[in-house]
Amino acid sequence: MTHIQLANPPLRVGARPLTAAALPHVLALAAFELRSTMRGKMVPTFAVLFAVVAAGLALAGLGGSGQLLVQGFTRTAVSLMTLGYYIMPLLGLLLGAMAFAANSAAMEAIAAQPVGIAELVLGRALGLLAAIVLVVVAGFGGAMVLIAASAGTAGIGGFLLVALGSILAGAAGLAVGILLGVVSRSRLGALGGAIAAWLFAAVVFDLIAIGVLQLVGGGQPGRWLLALLGLNPIDGLRAVSLVELGADVLLGPAGAALERMLGGAAGLSFVAVSLTLWIAVPLAAAVTLSSRRDR
Repeated sequence: MTHIQLANPPLRVGARPLTAAALPHVLALAAFELRSTMRGKMVPTFAVLFAVVAAGLALAGLGGSGQLLVQGFTRTAVSLMTLGYYIMPLLGLLLGAMAFAANSAAMEAIAAQPVGIAELVLGRALGLLAAIVLVVVAGFGGAMVLIAASAGTAGIGGFLLVALGSILAGAAGLAVGILLGVVSRSRLGALGGAIAAWLFAAVVFDLIAIGVLQLVGGGQPGRWLLALLGLNPIDGLRAVSLVELGADVLLGPAGAALERMLGGAAGLSFVAVSLTLWIAVPLAAAVTLSSRRDR
């Protein structure tokens, strides 16, 4: 069994609070997890496919003159928003569920190391998040270079915002996936739960939201829509990104209403707090449940 080399003296396993002295342990676990993840096939495959699709979305296709046309940053950001905000949570869910599943050999090996439960969960989560960041950089970075070289840098701020949103969406999915892996009794069960959670967030929730708005909200943006955006990190990020990219231009009257609701500091803060909770609460629950299991 390979042991992780920690810079500080070993800590006993337990749910002790994190301190500055634990940072070397957390970083060592993160580096270990990142190397282990990148040796697998899933993340490199996601990175290559995402890069190819992102570059394809940046290309408008062949024009009438036979020249290859390239979209600007804003149009490409809108195209990549749907891809990034739906694919990155799925990747995060799968990574977290597989890494923390009860019968995962890697989980058993790392859990045997003399580190605290909080360090273990946070360190491994940071390593997995770093893998998600690499996938996002592969996709958005390649498209950014292509667009900048062909169409200039106008609108690059919104493009980078969508890239950051994709990372945050992946982080939320990762946190939930870690919790599913901790509570699951098998790797298969963890994967099934991850896929079910993604289908609910990506498909089923929108159908429920439409029904709720029709029944109690009159089909119009308002407080009910704001509450629903807080319940789903994918929809919350998508709404904020559309506002920053110019929802009134992209979506017409509906976009203008959305911009009035989320364009101020209060609306943006609400979505930011919601996203923070979607990341922090599952991780805290995973630490608590893991410490109870270890006793």
